[in-house]
Amino acid sequence: MGLETGGGQKTYLNISNGKVAVRCEESTDGAVKCSNKDGTKHWFEKRYPSVSGRLTGATKRKTEWGTDLCLDIEDGGEIFQLQMGWNSSYAKGFLKCMPNIDVAKKITFSPWMKEITEGGKTKKKTALYLKQDGQDNIAWYWAKDAMNGCPDMVQIKVKGEMTWDDTEQMEYLEAHLNDTFLPKLKALSVAATNSTAKSEDRRERDAEFMQDMNNTSQEEDEGNLPF
Repeated sequence: MGLETGGGQKTYLNISNGKVAVRCEESTDGAVKCSNKDGTKHWFEKRYPSVSGRLTGATKRKTEWGTDLCLDIEDGGEIFQLQMGWNSSYAKGFLKCMPNIDVAKKITFSPWMKEITEGGKTKKKTALYLKQDGQDNIAWYWAKDAMNGCPDMVQIKVKGEMTWDDTEQMEYLEAHLNDTFLPKLKALSVAATNSTAKSEDRRERDAEFMQDMNNTSQEEDEGNLPF
């Protein structure tokens, strides 16, 4: 059930050290002090292992700080937006699952991070796992051994060093997001809105019927009075 923040306004979340994080005051229980790379800015955040709810939107957003994938999540009156770097392993963890996601069901989003040492260098390995119905993690539809038409990353030389380039892969995933996945979300939202409208219309008609019945009953009672 979400993060149990109390509902109401949208709560903006990011992913920090493999946890779902929300900005908070220093006095907040469990607050963690954070700093930017050069130590010139500081803030506090509270971290959670996951966030869950029904996905209501997914957008690519460009800002002066970079490009993010923003996931809108709703659960029991709580509204969240989970933000992560567009080219991050977290974003790919979501994007590569898209065909296997049932958009009508709640999703639990659980980030993960582990520091590993390779060649004398320490780096962070990250991932985002999705679950539905309490089952195992949703499998990637586009996996390393089964890309299903999605382009592989390619090695290119940048400033004399070889690196992996995911440009074509991310373009492919973005196209699927916009052309296939988001229309499913929109169709579900429209169906939910129509269902709510029908329910409200039925309640109004039922109320009018009961009022007519009460008026009729009252008229009949008055007609039977002995004067």
